[in-house]
Amino acid sequence: MNGKVKIKICGLTRTEEARYLNETGVDYAGFVFYEKSKRNINIDRAVEIMSELDKGIKRVAVTVSPDPALIEIIENSGFDIIQIHGDITDSYLNDCSIPIWRALNVSDMNDLYQELRFFELNNPATYNRTTGIVIDAPAYGSGKTFSWDGKTGFPDNPGKQMILAGGLNACNVMEGIRLFDPDIVDVSSSVEGINGKSFEKIREFVNAVGIMR
Repeated sequence: MNGKVKIKICGLTRTEEARYLNETGVDYAGFVFYEKSKRNINIDRAVEIMSELDKGIKRVAVTVSPDPALIEIIENSGFDIIQIHGDITDSYLNDCSIPIWRALNVSDMNDLYQELRFFELNNPATYNRTTGIVIDAPAYGSGKTFSWDGKTGFPDNPGKQMILAGGLNACNVMEGIRLFDPDIVDVSSSVEGINGKSFEKIREFVNAVGIMR
């Protein structure tokens, strides 16, 4: 293990969910800016929720192929990190003032190695500035994992946090930590109830991760 595994709860949409994160002691809060997501939120609403978070919780803006206008708004709205799925354009991020997490949607570990190599070769400026790699399932927000069969450990990327995402829940997160030794685990779908995030499900997930810390 590489030390304490940190926790990101993604897809906050309600003010009371900030309290859930404060009370369970998670490390990162994710806000989704993608119109096709059921967890899509506007900047003003996100800022309102963020104002209720403890100062020690990092705010992550989750985007898909963001344009310069959205990147600028995110930078100026109090976010600590921008997480990017989809396409990345080096020139859009030249002047980005906050850390960048690159999300890779993969089917299995072989796919991950190929995607990492493609990212490094085709977006070298952004790759060098990226502080975290989010390894997600093929369809983000699907609630399903990528294939965990036959592989252990993530590729070595010095200076970059490795974030395990996609289909995690209180029942499988311990196995995911054992197999891949991530720096951070990222969850959304499995900690939701009928109307947004569930305090009880977040607490159950946090407790499961705590066993592996």
